[in-house]
Amino acid sequence: MVVLSNFLPPQEGVRHEEQNTTVYIKDREVGKGTLYITESVLSWVNNTTQQGFSLEYPHISIHAVSRNQEAHPRQCLYVVVDAEVDLPGVEDVQQNDENSEDDDDNSEPVITEMRFAPDNVHNLDAMFQAMNVCQALHPDPNESFSDAEEDVYQDAEEDKYSDAYEVGHVDAPYILPPEQIGNNQNGNGNENGNDVEDMDMDIDAARYEDAEDADDS
Repeated sequence: MVVLSNFLPPQEGVRHEEQNTTVYIKDREVGKGTLYITESVLSWVNNTTQQGFSLEYPHISIHAVSRNQEAHPRQCLYVVVDAEVDLPGVEDVQQNDENSEDDDDNSEPVITEMRFAPDNVHNLDAMFQAMNVCQALHPDPNESFSDAEEDVYQDAEEDKYSDAYEVGHVDAPYILPPEQIGNNQNGNGNENGNDVEDMDMDIDAARYEDAEDADDS
């Protein structure tokens, strides 16, 4: 839940600080203050009341730069949060929206639209890039491979080569592993990676040895 309360500006991990930023929640203006994009949270503090709030990145599902003045009269950093809002003048709007919905829709997750509109719109791209960096520090665990899944993938890659070397498995094609492919690039090697010319020399040497043994006898 997003709650407006007495708030001390963050001091650590600040990637971007944007003064004179007006916050709009569900298209209702909350006030003007300073936006702090930090590595751990997204925070905003009102310049007049010194009250503010923080948003944790795992609860921020969307962030984008909005310059469409038909959607909103001010260019802003648009953020969607999967949390309820408990801010003066905002909770009434949310309550009215909830009462207008059918009972079947009450089970849907709550989302809140927020807009951070800086007086200096030229800083919007810097705000967006800072959000990208900080959001990447908090990846969604459902979208990443677990250690077990990675081990299964590696085992499958290894089995792709080990099966080809199985003795008596005549139906499987003979596949050279990558580290031995270089031995056959010139077409002079046999399938075991040995050089054909070396094999010819060994055969000739064996013939001379047999001939000398025959003369001695």
